[in-house]
Amino acid sequence: MPSRHLASPVPPSLPTRPEARAAPPLLGRDRQWQLVQRLLDAARSAPRRGGVLLVEGLPGTGRSRLLNDAAALAARGGFSAAHAAADELRRAMPLAPLAAALGQGPGGGPQSTGAGPSAPQGGGPPGNAALIERLSARVDELLRSGPVAVVLDDLHWADAVTLAAVRALVTRFAAQPVVWLLARCTGEGGSTVERLFTVLRESEGAELLPLTPLAPRAVAELTAQRLGAEPAAELLAYVEGADGNPAALVALLDGLAEERRVQIVDGRARLARCPSGGLPPHGFGALVRRRMEPFHPTTRLLLDVAAVLGRASTPDDMARMLGETPAAVLPALREALASRMVVCEEDAIAFRHELVRHALLATIPGPLRGALHRQAADMILGRDGGVQRAAAHLVHGARRGDGQAVEVLRAAASAVAAAEPRAAAELALRALEISRPEDAARPRLFRVAVEALTRVGPLPRAVALAREALAGPLPADQATALRHGLSRALLLAGRAAETAPQDPPPADLPEEALVADLHGLAALDVSAAARRAREETERRAAASSGLLGVLATTHWCAGRVGEALRVARAAVARAEDEAPGPGTSPVPPRLLLASMLTQLRQTAEATATVELLAAEIEADGTPVLRGAPMILNACLALARGAPDAAATEATEGLAAAEETGMALLSSLGGRVLAEVALRRGDLAAADGHVERLAGRVAEQRAESDEARALTALCGWLAARLAAARGDLTALATALRTVHGDRRALRRLLVAEPAAAAWLVRAALDAGDRETAGATAGLAQGLASDNAEVPSLAAAAMHASGLYERDRWALRRAGEEHQDPWARASAAEDLGCLPGGDREAAVDALDRAMSGYARLGAERDEARVRRRLRRLGVRRRHWKHAHRPTSGWASLTATERRVADLVAQGMTNRQAAAQLFLSPHTVGFHLRQIFRKLGIQSRIELVRLHADAVEGPRGAA
Repeated sequence: MPSRHLASPVPPSLPTRPEARAAPPLLGRDRQWQLVQRLLDAARSAPRRGGVLLVEGLPGTGRSRLLNDAAALAARGGFSAAHAAADELRRAMPLAPLAAALGQGPGGGPQSTGAGPSAPQGGGPPGNAALIERLSARVDELLRSGPVAVVLDDLHWADAVTLAAVRALVTRFAAQPVVWLLARCTGEGGSTVERLFTVLRESEGAELLPLTPLAPRAVAELTAQRLGAEPAAELLAYVEGADGNPAALVALLDGLAEERRVQIVDGRARLARCPSGGLPPHGFGALVRRRMEPFHPTTRLLLDVAAVLGRASTPDDMARMLGETPAAVLPALREALASRMVVCEEDAIAFRHELVRHALLATIPGPLRGALHRQAADMILGRDGGVQRAAAHLVHGARRGDGQAVEVLRAAASAVAAAEPRAAAELALRALEISRPEDAARPRLFRVAVEALTRVGPLPRAVALAREALAGPLPADQATALRHGLSRALLLAGRAAETAPQDPPPADLPEEALVADLHGLAALDVSAAARRAREETERRAAASSGLLGVLATTHWCAGRVGEALRVARAAVARAEDEAPGPGTSPVPPRLLLASMLTQLRQTAEATATVELLAAEIEADGTPVLRGAPMILNACLALARGAPDAAATEATEGLAAAEETGMALLSSLGGRVLAEVALRRGDLAAADGHVERLAGRVAEQRAESDEARALTALCGWLAARLAAARGDLTALATALRTVHGDRRALRRLLVAEPAAAAWLVRAALDAGDRETAGATAGLAQGLASDNAEVPSLAAAAMHASGLYERDRWALRRAGEEHQDPWARASAAEDLGCLPGGDREAAVDALDRAMSGYARLGAERDEARVRRRLRRLGVRRRHWKHAHRPTSGWASLTATERRVADLVAQGMTNRQAAAQLFLSPHTVGFHLRQIFRKLGIQSRIELVRLHADAVEGPRGAA
């Protein structure tokens, strides 16, 4: 092995450099490093004395790194640092590590430049005693220049002569300033190196320095350092599988990053879902395999078999799998336990960490792994209650056409369907995959799979399976169940109008299927659904929570909002009284109530209801719905005036919904994102959100009520976007879409408190008083029909105040709006009414500007500021900040907004219209931007803007 001789002797007269005291960048080894420093200090300070430090650690615990850093520190601190490591390949060469460290060749001569004593002239190589004497003389020579540090690693590979020489040299130089740092791999090297370490501790006072697994705090620090963000709790729990081993931890973290299995969310590193199904990264698996290389082949085989059997298995099962008796596998089992990869748990042997087990599984060739799983299933099937355990193996080990495996998987899937739908889906899908078309179990497997996937997702998979099954011959009961499973899946996927419920329904139709059909009918034709729901309610002694939920939905869609809330609350109460288990309705009543309360801005009750909904989804085991509370929380955050939180919640909720295919509230999430972008003045982002919502319209049946309502929503958002851009043609087209369907417009005014006033204002600006009056009248009708709903009363008052130029109505609307943005809008409208008192107008506009500012509605705030300027009032709109004098960070907030718009290709006049400034003012800001950025053209600004904006997004 080549020498690790790090430095020639440093004269003691040279001062110790400050960096000689610097701690190495080795996390979690502070105590060990302090001991190294203390030993080196003792050899350098009067009275100078040496010492011995014995380092032990498993592979990957940082043993070699610690010794490298110690040797480098010694060299910088005035020591003659002699550093080498033993090598398995050179084990047959006596004294090789010592000779390499001290600059001596194995035969006793100089290794390179002739330093040290010369080899004897003539004859063969000297005996071991003579070689040890020459090494001793070399140490004496180095001591003339100052203290000496001898660092020897991997002594578990050292030959017996080397170990004897170390023992002799340590004793010989015990009174000299010679520091010995000796290291071995824990549990390796046999009895000779073990005796050496014991003797040195007993006779020379050597200190043992074990490198134990990293403490949790050090693991967290290393994880944050490697991933560039503080780790979340679930990520720290995952990396526990590295067992605090630094090398394993680094391999695991680097593998996760390389395979894009970590995402940074809100400044914290979190595990991302990935196609690998949770298998550890390849690099970590390879490291685990290398860790097993020193094991006896029988031990490696035993651990592979144990990995296949599961986290815990009995010695009896291991022995049966190997075709041996428990006594025969005892030596291998002892070695496995000594490695700490497995431990004893009562009467079983268990892997300490599932991550290690999965790493072993990943390195077993696929066909062999499958065969072992099938062997395990055969072994387990004959036992009482063995179906579930056998099925877990058959998922991985069964082959196509294996009838016995299909039946076992079916039985297991049916047994766990209620409590563990995800496991049931996995078992049923695997059974379908290996079954033959003629297998009698297939209809039941389709049903189990569809029902399970409807609870856990992905819903498109449930839809496809149901349609595949219904395309072939099925028993009548299975066909009915699958048809209504399809209805449930389509409803949650936002495609309920695709269902075609039977009219009249079969007399024996289960209530759960009836409720699913009625929800689907409500999306297609609200009036028909309401009629059918009333008929079914009258036919039954007491309406179930599912039927009440359907009635609440039909009331809401028809504009009977107060009645919808009353019935939705009754549905929630009824659901709490019903028997536990999966609900009769695919849409939980609490979800309906939470959605209604949120859209009506009844934030206190809505917040509490959403919290209960999230807990209910968790308790019921319906993760397909987990995106719903996030989207509802996004709406509530927007109503509270927290746009950043709203955008974050909406993005995460939509991502969760997309993962499971649950599009029931996707339009609500998209509306939040579009609203945030409009308020910020980010018209490009708003345009993208509106386009995506319009794409959802195309996915619906054109004649359905749901498609018409979504069309009205998209039209309203498109109209606001066109108005912001000053595109009068697009504005007129969008407004025709909104006003062209009175029933859909009625639903829009229920769900969006600010829509009525905005539409009235837009119609008045276009000189269309007839449309403005009709819209104000529709809002007033909704308020009259729902006197107990404050948001509708305030919206009607606001719309009427605009239409009739009624200051009292606008003032009352500003006081009674539940939505803070609508309150600011009412104050702005009050301040803009012509013919009023200037002081009162300024006061109203000040309230509007403050309200918009609190909400982060920058574009609205800028518009009001321009109105105040026209009244001769100038309000400061900047905050003092310590900025550099040049570069992107030197730009003010206004300059950044100007740069954003110009980088999008806008002219000065277009940017001025967006910011409610004059073109002259925009030109002034643009000149300031050019000066601070050191550029001369808009093209250069576009390039710098991309670097400043896209760079951080990519990093995130």
